[in-house]
Amino acid sequence: MRGRGDGRRRDVPAAAGGDSLLRAALEAAPDGIIVVAADGRVVLYNAAFLRLWGLDAAVMELERPALRRAAAARLVRDPEAFLAEAEEVQANPYAVMHRLVELVDGRVLEMHSRPLELSEREAGRIWHYRDVTELVRTRQKLEAATRLAEAQFEGAPYGIIVIALDGRFLRANRRFFAMTGLDATWAELPPPERAACLEALAKEPERARAFNARWREQPGTSFSELFERCDGAWFKVSTQPLRAGGGEVLGQVFFYEDVTAQVVAEQALAESEARLRTMINEMETGITVVNRQGVITHANPAAARLLGLPADQVVGRAVDWSWGAVREDGSPFPPSEMPVNFAMTTGAAVRGVVMGLPLGGGQLRWLLVSAAVLRRGPAGEPQEVVATFTDYTDQKEREGLLAKARFLESFAALSAGVAHRLNNDLTAMLGNAWLMRQEGPLTPGQEEAVAAIEAVARDAAYLVADLRAAATGSDEAKGPVELDVCLGRALIQFPEAERQRAAVVLSAGVPRVLGRPRALETAFQHVLANAFEATRGPVEVRVTRLRVRDEFRLSTPGRWEPARIPPGEYAAVFVEDAGEGIAEEHLGRIFEPFYSTRFAGRGLGLPATAGIVREHGGYIGVHSAPGRGTTVVLAFPVPAERPEGT
Repeated sequence: MRGRGDGRRRDVPAAAGGDSLLRAALEAAPDGIIVVAADGRVVLYNAAFLRLWGLDAAVMELERPALRRAAAARLVRDPEAFLAEAEEVQANPYAVMHRLVELVDGRVLEMHSRPLELSEREAGRIWHYRDVTELVRTRQKLEAATRLAEAQFEGAPYGIIVIALDGRFLRANRRFFAMTGLDATWAELPPPERAACLEALAKEPERARAFNARWREQPGTSFSELFERCDGAWFKVSTQPLRAGGGEVLGQVFFYEDVTAQVVAEQALAESEARLRTMINEMETGITVVNRQGVITHANPAAARLLGLPADQVVGRAVDWSWGAVREDGSPFPPSEMPVNFAMTTGAAVRGVVMGLPLGGGQLRWLLVSAAVLRRGPAGEPQEVVATFTDYTDQKEREGLLAKARFLESFAALSAGVAHRLNNDLTAMLGNAWLMRQEGPLTPGQEEAVAAIEAVARDAAYLVADLRAAATGSDEAKGPVELDVCLGRALIQFPEAERQRAAVVLSAGVPRVLGRPRALETAFQHVLANAFEATRGPVEVRVTRLRVRDEFRLSTPGRWEPARIPPGEYAAVFVEDAGEGIAEEHLGRIFEPFYSTRFAGRGLGLPATAGIVREHGGYIGVHSAPGRGTTVVLAFPVPAERPEGT
């Protein structure tokens, strides 16, 4: 027998084999190993044991019971269960034990324990400890993922059924049975009978039968189709191949989505649009829609007649300013004042413009023209303008004025009624989209579909609003306006991330101006949008009183519109960014419609803003240079104070 020596073995029996060989094998083992005699003496242990438990050789001098108590108190998460193992061994010395031990530092050790004959006269026990922390965590993650997948399968907002490639029923969630009205016995039917039951639910069983045949013929392909049920509900059925890890097709997964609300809303919208189209085609008022490129995209028969063009030559035709339109005094009508061009440039509605159109032979057809924005882009910039015009030739005579006025009033009332009906339908669409979101988490595909419905509804809402504006014009009157209020309303239209970049400074004592609030909000939106696009950094916005005595100079290069600001008192808004700036050669054209140095298809923001500022009797100035950012000044004259009692 050997003594304690270096502390890693105690009273090792010679019968156990060569001591050096035993020690080498023990130290080479990846597991932590400890051997204990029946009387509690620690006979042998290896370095891996010390590392796993975080012990040192001095602690190993303790007898096994004391050693276990020391380890349990300091290292084990459940000391009582750990110490109870000793009682089990005492009660059954020949038991083979296997369990997991969780340490306070989060590690998990796998323990194997079995009896060991130390010599012919002495029995003992050997313990193997192995760090299985990663294995346990992986298993826990797998179990959690399995539970999550199960929850998603059962909690999905649509019915799911999985069919094997040979037609065997594999699985379905509860929602599938609830949506189809089938019960669990259906799953036990032979494949042909199961398919027949599903096909019988469709209003057109032959279409459902063709759908089933299609996925069987092409099992590796995804399909999607809309079906009306016999009870009037609508289902969207989509399929996805079920594949093994190697990619081979094992079956098909079917997704049943109830889209009744969506289909009903779309049908109602289509019917409303058809009624509106019929009314427009039967109207005596000419109606055309012009896009940003100046091309007529829609026109009713009355428009072709009033323009003196063949019906098949109106749509697709560019609005030609050389048509020779004249004012009532016979002077040429400037292109910038054409109702369509003005509405596209400024975003403001125009109504009641009298325009003479040459018909040849010295004859003129007088038209009463109105125009308004029909569709806007993401930043509020006009994308399409609708123009309505009636033959005003007879109206030049006094006796016809009253009849035409009544007609326009009727058209306005009709447009208001149509708009009211469409708004109800659009409200239903948005409400149903909201309900779909409330039913539970949506898949990416469902989220995209719901977002598309909402986008279409909002776009149609803009169309309704602008159509009503085209018929009735803007009734907004000028009144005292606080620029900081209009600026705040303009800022709120931008996403939160961009609003946070705007550093707004409001000076005290800024006077009110005479203006139209919505028009000013539009002007501020254009300027802020340009600043946010120019830089990802902060944008400084100042609302202040501006007193101009001799001349208010912008740093060079700079540009004022419509002219250099004259002396006077103004309420002004400064918007400054630290973007890339505008080269001097471009400053001379920044107020031209459709001219832009940034993005294709843009170029109406500043021209529209300049038009609004001019309408308010104000001035807009721009200072910019490459690499030095851009500063935009919008200055509005302060009305003179009236003496009291006047």
